[in-house]
Amino acid sequence: MASYARSWDRFIGEAVSLVGISVDPVENNRAMVDKLLLPFPLLSDPEGRVIRDWGVWNDADGGLAKPAIFAIRRDGSVGWSFTGSDFADRPTDDELFNSLRGGK
Repeated sequence: MASYARSWDRFIGEAVSLVGISVDPVENNRAMVDKLLLPFPLLSDPEGRVIRDWGVWNDADGGLAKPAIFAIRRDGSVGWSFTGSDFADRPTDDELFNSLRGGK
């Protein structure tokens, strides 16, 4: 998430909005936003409802969400998605932007 914060101008230039979702309580998410200086919201889903609905619930890690990114089109459909195997498994900024533009 910190790298996405550092690339915020690129997201703005591509007309991309970001929202993070976590099982952590609101207070923890606020602290994370402040610590990492995130320019996008980090929402709280303590019961994991949204996380389960999107298929990224991870029972193996005690109920944490798998790291995932969903690019949602203006019509509400999913244009691209990525699900990582652990917290460090995320696409680089360049991989993310390439995928958002329709690349592989």
